[in-house]
Amino acid sequence: MPERMLFRPFSLFLQQKRKTMDITPQKTRYLYVLLFLTVVMTLPWLGLADFNTKGEPREAIVAQTMLAQDNWVMPHNNGGEIAYKPPFMHWCVAACGALVGEVNEYVARFPSAVSAILLAFGVYFFYARRRDGRTALITAFVSFSSFEMFRAAYACRVDMVLTMCIVGAMMLLEAWQERGRRGGLPWLAILLMSAGTLTKGPVAIVLPCAVAWICAVVRREGWLRETGLLLLSALLSMALPALWYCAAYRQQGDGFLRLFMEENVYRFLGRMSYRSHENGVWYYFVMLPAGLLPWTLLLLPALFRRWDRRAIVARLRAMDRTEVFSLVASLTVFVFYCIPHSKRGVYIMPMYPFVAFFVSQYLCANYTQRFVRRLSSAVAVLYTLAFAVVLPIVLNRKSDLGTAREIERLVGDAPLTSYVAGSVPGNPTHYFTINFYLHDRVGVWTAQGPASPHGFLIVGDRDARDFVRQKGYVFHKVNLAPHRSCDTRQTVCLYEYWAVK
Repeated sequence: MPERMLFRPFSLFLQQKRKTMDITPQKTRYLYVLLFLTVVMTLPWLGLADFNTKGEPREAIVAQTMLAQDNWVMPHNNGGEIAYKPPFMHWCVAACGALVGEVNEYVARFPSAVSAILLAFGVYFFYARRRDGRTALITAFVSFSSFEMFRAAYACRVDMVLTMCIVGAMMLLEAWQERGRRGGLPWLAILLMSAGTLTKGPVAIVLPCAVAWICAVVRREGWLRETGLLLLSALLSMALPALWYCAAYRQQGDGFLRLFMEENVYRFLGRMSYRSHENGVWYYFVMLPAGLLPWTLLLLPALFRRWDRRAIVARLRAMDRTEVFSLVASLTVFVFYCIPHSKRGVYIMPMYPFVAFFVSQYLCANYTQRFVRRLSSAVAVLYTLAFAVVLPIVLNRKSDLGTAREIERLVGDAPLTSYVAGSVPGNPTHYFTINFYLHDRVGVWTAQGPASPHGFLIVGDRDARDFVRQKGYVFHKVNLAPHRSCDTRQTVCLYEYWAVK
């Protein structure tokens, strides 16, 4: 019965797609294989690992406070701060949380996992129309199971949702150009670019439009007309996000405007007020092959072949439309993210599906179908065991969940505040994990002091040495089981404090 409930809607979907696409029985079988792999490798195991890094609870607590404060524009959290990212991913988490009654680890990671699954199917459908089903399946699975992509599917972060929106918009714009731009504007691509902008910012419009424009120029399809249509599409993509930006500005004023400039303009220009993931120009040349593991290992024999420059040039000139698009998309994303000083491996995830297409062609040309099938099965089994069994056991020992529960037992309903030395205003560090598990009840000890004259203070052991000596307050240390915080990398200490005259 559960299997019927899972596959019945999928069967109805395929019946509709057969009317518009050339889906053969073999391609249908490949689709069921892809559905089985992507679902079984992710959805059952999302909630097994507690939050153990500061990034996940920092995003999850935004959704948590959306529900608690009934503020879906820009809620306050972590002692009065606002979210540093637009709210689309948080909306998705909060909507799921409203359905189940709370925001927990599973709910917080669910949008990322669903985005990864939808992206895998989008990649399959795109390449299945232009190649055989086997190449499309390998492309989708290589992209889905690449280490960086698969890890992002298990994380409550905006990166997987953003990647799905950007890659989906790129493929839809390419399909729109391929059919001669018939049917008016690419409305579904516009909607995805809008969702991407509401996930992280205007980069979700810039990259798809840039790829479509470059492809039109390379193919000599009339760049002037293409420029006008893409500019119109970009403007329409900003319509829905503009509503939220206006509402957020009305709530937060110039502080929100400064945050927007910091995250979207100054980050790209390298003029941020704080150092954020700064890496050199060669960073992505290392992170790309690392992020594509384990599939990168199968490409190693190609490094030892004798390369003929003329043959390479001839191969580039002989590329068909799909290959040109995949190459342009990969290079555009890579070059774009090489420009700013701020670099992270997840930033270049939108190029992974297109790199996976070339990887799949290499695998089909140089390895037997039996070998690729066995390797894919091994990857699926190993990833599932790692994320369902091994990592939860290892990472849950790092989590601050146990400390949060102990603090809750010790302090009861008393006011809670926290202090982290050297916290940068634009990129603050807090006890995000403890605060999430305590439902955003932990305030921040500012230069003006705590919000309450009496309460409890959460502080790291190194920070506490000087902090508890300050005048105007009396501190009494409370016995707490030793634990090194996954957020501050310090042993968590708990003090009861009183303000004195």
